[in-house]
Amino acid sequence: MTTWDHVLGQPAAVASVRAALTADEVAHAWLLVGPRGVGQRELTRALAAALNCPEASAPDEACGRCSTCERIERGSHPVQTDLEPEGSSHLVEGVREEWIPLATRTLTEGRRRVLRVVAADRMNEAAQNAFLKILEEPPPSVVWVLDVEDEGALLDTVASRCRRLDLVPWRPDAMHVLAERLGVPPEQRAALGRAALGSPERLTDLADPQIGQARWNHLALLDRLATGGPGQVVPAAKEIVSWARSRIAPLKERNQAEFARLEEAFGVEGNRGWPPGVRQRLTRRFERLERQEQRRALELFLDDLASYLRDLLAAQAGAGSEVLVNLDHETAIRRDAVRIAAPDAVRALQAVARCREALERNGNPELQIERLLLQLALPLFAAAARERAS
Repeated sequence: MTTWDHVLGQPAAVASVRAALTADEVAHAWLLVGPRGVGQRELTRALAAALNCPEASAPDEACGRCSTCERIERGSHPVQTDLEPEGSSHLVEGVREEWIPLATRTLTEGRRRVLRVVAADRMNEAAQNAFLKILEEPPPSVVWVLDVEDEGALLDTVASRCRRLDLVPWRPDAMHVLAERLGVPPEQRAALGRAALGSPERLTDLADPQIGQARWNHLALLDRLATGGPGQVVPAAKEIVSWARSRIAPLKERNQAEFARLEEAFGVEGNRGWPPGVRQRLTRRFERLERQEQRRALELFLDDLASYLRDLLAAQAGAGSEVLVNLDHETAIRRDAVRIAAPDAVRALQAVARCREALERNGNPELQIERLLLQLALPLFAAAARERAS
């Protein structure tokens, strides 16, 4: 398997990057425009491998077997770094204190450094202006890759200095291949592929048995609120937030192991011997990654709930099975479509959007989830009460 074989669902983007590599015309900055998690990471790593593989058979063909290729694929090689948002945004301090020093640092391994700005459309204006300075005069050994869903959020001066590539949601055939690789049982592949909405990242999540079970719990939430009423709001919110926090544990273990490895490598205890500022930056990075993992788990819940509410609206409009996202929950969807009025379902979707925005602004997770569930519980419980009375 070559490094490009990991980039499923994006044949046009892969062809463009490989052509640039073959012609020795790799742009100093690439703008990947498309939905989150449809191959941006894999495409960036394949590019980094092609630029740095010591055993490449052609300019666009990394071997995929050497230590360099394997470390890039694992995300542990210094020639490729993902720059994640600080909370809900990329801040100017991060650009000045992390991005620019990293881009201008001398490479100790490899030939070209590939820096991927995840969710680059979350840079505020000050961060973009600071980034523009190094984008205008890029070090020759650096290639920037900017992921965006909303290209309009970037300054024209930033976007115009990048070569644009469009990434698209995956087609069903690519989703089927990934489901097979992930070991999803054949009888579940169609349903999970539909629920993933063309996102390989979401399909990978759904293939995790723990997340798969959490999805069933999330989609059963409307029935729980209809039968239990507003009294279920607080315990349900606590369970959801507790589950999101539990998703941090494996990441925390990996971070602690990496920290211990570096302690041993520097041969010291405490702060002595660490390069200036490295220990503090690493601590902040690990804390940021843990916050992001918890927020990502909460986003999975919100995605599940939003998709179910959309299915209810589709069922109320007389749609058939072929348009439902949660096909494996069709019976429950048909039942709940009778329980909740269309205007209430629309208001619930708006509440999901408000909850998402509040979490991005670092709002208290439990409080925001409680507000959302209360918006759902009141009309559901009232409808269920009328149903019982009749």
